[in-house]
Amino acid sequence: MTPNFWCHFLFKKIFLIILYRKVVRKISKLEIYVNEIKNNINLVKRCLNKNEKYCFVAKANCYGLGIKLCEYVEDEVDCFAVSSANEFLELKKIVKKDIIILYPIYENITNCIKENAILTVSNKECLKKLISKVSKQKAICRIFLAINTGMNRFGFSSLREFSESIEIIKKTQNIEILGVFSHYYSGNQENCVNLQNKIFNKFQRYIASKISNSLVCHIAASDASINFNYEKDKNNSLVRIGMGNYSDKYFGTIKLKSKVIEIQKLRAGDSAGYGKIFTASSACTLAVVAIGYGDGIFRNIVKKGYVLINDYYCKIVAVCMDAILVDVTFADAKIGSEVLLIGRQKKNQIFICDIASWCDTIDYEIIVRLSDRIERKFIEE
Repeated sequence: MTPNFWCHFLFKKIFLIILYRKVVRKISKLEIYVNEIKNNINLVKRCLNKNEKYCFVAKANCYGLGIKLCEYVEDEVDCFAVSSANEFLELKKIVKKDIIILYPIYENITNCIKENAILTVSNKECLKKLISKVSKQKAICRIFLAINTGMNRFGFSSLREFSESIEIIKKTQNIEILGVFSHYYSGNQENCVNLQNKIFNKFQRYIASKISNSLVCHIAASDASINFNYEKDKNNSLVRIGMGNYSDKYFGTIKLKSKVIEIQKLRAGDSAGYGKIFTASSACTLAVVAIGYGDGIFRNIVKKGYVLINDYYCKIVAVCMDAILVDVTFADAKIGSEVLLIGRQKKNQIFICDIASWCDTIDYEIIVRLSDRIERKFIEE
């Protein structure tokens, strides 16, 4: 071996180490396009009655996109919703508008009351716990009463238990009932919606007779608000929009990107991935991409899903904790090449629903699973 060979060899190794460190450190990025999310919000608003308020559902870290998104959309919505006390306390640091905790809580109630949370009461035990805490507070605690209309997740199922709870609340000076709510289990099927509305309206009429006709009532989420003009009761005055805010169905709301960090040349018969999950039937080239199931990529996407490299669809052939292997035999991929997992790249696009289909799941689960290891970048363009 000549000295020139060793110089060249060492230079190449040092270059690759520097490049690798630069590429791998926060290489995977989730770009959130704020104005496109605002477009989604305005699209939903056009489907609503003029008296309906818009509740932006920010639970599960804004469905995986990042709670900071609420800063950008606060002026576009009327209130926010989360599912736990911890989520409420985190979001309260960011926004000034009302925040509804949609699930009943049994811990951290005192702090939530102090911070003016709107709480949910869905059973007598929950109410008993709330009264024990609120009796020690001077502040008024605002609540919604949840109604079970068939989903059987939580909420009052019995009108008798519901009426007894109302009477208990009326005797408690510092609890204010804002209204009632429920949730469609098949919001895009009109017959199911109408069936649930009949149950919900029974509870609405009862509480209106006991408390007020001007209570806030809400049952519709994204699908029922957008897909058809469901049978609305005149008292339904708010809609809760979750996936409808984040969906890329109409606008390019997000891009999930990573980069190639290694290129491997395989001969026919060579294998790759754990358990030799991929075996080359002929000579091929694989690219190693710095994102894996530790970042939220489903392992069952193997051999069904694709990424975009240089606007070319490249099949995913293996998934590891920190990397995926993709077939780039016919793509011009190099170390450092951008890899798009969600979003548009020139002429081609991968939608969230594409990945959900490849993984035999739903859109929600794809984005909610995205790990905090992936850097979030909010873009206003």
